[in-house]
Amino acid sequence: MEYLYTDKDGNTIKYTDEMIKNTIQDLDYQKEKANKYWVEKAQVREKVYEFFKDRYDTGDTEITCTVEDVNELLESIGSDKLKSLFTVTGRINFVITDIEADSEEDARDIVENDLTVEFNGDGNLDEWDIDSADASQQ
Repeated sequence: MEYLYTDKDGNTIKYTDEMIKNTIQDLDYQKEKANKYWVEKAQVREKVYEFFKDRYDTGDTEITCTVEDVNELLESIGSDKLKSLFTVTGRINFVITDIEADSEEDARDIVENDLTVEFNGDGNLDEWDIDSADASQQ
């Protein structure tokens, strides 16, 4: 069966039973999704309110909490936790074989000029140094 709908501008749209069924299913899904969102939003608001209420006394002008407390709250509401910054210092040892060169010094120069270090994580690679301590003919 087909149904005709005319909008306020006079445009006529033809709907089939299948189209109406799909539209109703989509509306039900969107309603369910919206309800879930509002429930989650209410839960987050309550958690945040309780967090600060538990740390507040009437007349206080400041609220004190630890980073650990804040991270527990953030984690409980599905947010990223606060993180600290660290510096890591280390050493990379390497052995590169089959370098074609005229001399040991040339072989070291090739490595020192062509070896690169890359860091793919969050952070900055600020310093690196190559120490090609030994070169020997194979």
